[in-house]
Amino acid sequence: MKILVLMAGARAGAEFLQSLLDGHKQILQLPGILHVNDELIKILSIKSKKNLAEEFIKKYEYYFDSRKSNIERHNMLGLKKKDHYRVNKNFFIKKFVQISKKKKRFQNEWFQNLYLIHLAYNFKLKESNIKVFVINAHIIPYVINFNSYFNNVKFDIIHTIRNPLASISSTIKNWIKYKNGYFFTPKELYYNLKLVFFGIDEIVKLNKKIYIIQLENLHQKSNIVLKNFCKIFKIKFSNKLKNSTFHNLKWWGDKISGKDKSGINKKHKVSYDIKYFTKNNLAFFQNKLNLKLKTYCYEIISEQSLNLHTLPFKCEFLTWKNTIKNRRLKHIISIPYFYFKRIILFTFFNYENTNLPASIGLDKGKIIK
Repeated sequence: MKILVLMAGARAGAEFLQSLLDGHKQILQLPGILHVNDELIKILSIKSKKNLAEEFIKKYEYYFDSRKSNIERHNMLGLKKKDHYRVNKNFFIKKFVQISKKKKRFQNEWFQNLYLIHLAYNFKLKESNIKVFVINAHIIPYVINFNSYFNNVKFDIIHTIRNPLASISSTIKNWIKYKNGYFFTPKELYYNLKLVFFGIDEIVKLNKKIYIIQLENLHQKSNIVLKNFCKIFKIKFSNKLKNSTFHNLKWWGDKISGKDKSGINKKHKVSYDIKYFTKNNLAFFQNKLNLKLKTYCYEIISEQSLNLHTLPFKCEFLTWKNTIKNRRLKHIISIPYFYFKRIILFTFFNYENTNLPASIGLDKGKIIK
């Protein structure tokens, strides 16, 4: 069985990919992000299997009643957006206790419990048929935690990415619209810029096998990407993989996007709003992203290349303005901190020698547009 940890790029479709994998009889996963942190380990460390299952339910209640999943919009599934899913809690607890008595598959007790949680949740799957075990860790810190907590467990990483300018543009546009921009702070912008520019380089340092899936290719060349995915991980390809669902109910995308998405879109194009960037921003981005743009067949950002950029990016100005508008004093005070932190990161850290992972289904002879 192959263990895959899913890491999301900035607005790069990690949940979308997970929705395509939903319902495959050879794939074991939970319907959403798993917070791989000390709180999860505390739950996985509980000796009583019954108590462990009960605490997991309390932490991840939306797995068992999707009406509680608001941001990811699992509360409005199906063709008419009126459906949701429920998983019987008592049955889950009973099943978890029952299968915990079987012979251990993993020596790491925490990971063994995590695996059994997935089996109990997906009780209809036949364990002997499972070829791929997917954990959506979502963000870099959780991926690093996964590697630390489960250090004797062999796993690969799937990292979703998209065109860098589209990532930045979509992040700013969608988060500033969501709840009037209340949650989009200098800290959030810094994290997303770091993710776009250096996310791949950070996870390469974990010395794991890494696969890239580009959002554009997942839409435009879904057949090729999904068939290659199945070939790599030795599972059967099915046209059902092209359906974006959770618990076999149609998914319409998360609430942050501010619009309904109907799954795979063959006409998906690289798009970004130029108003979020200045010419100097683009020239600097070109310098920092040159290798990644060429490796993953994205269009060149700018004909010029700028080595140093100590003035604020336009996207930083917009984020600061948004933070001040929302009167978030703590985050207003943090503006200089994250501004100088960004300057130091972008000026003194260079990952040009990173051996970039291959992208599943990428046609290296064709620029992605």
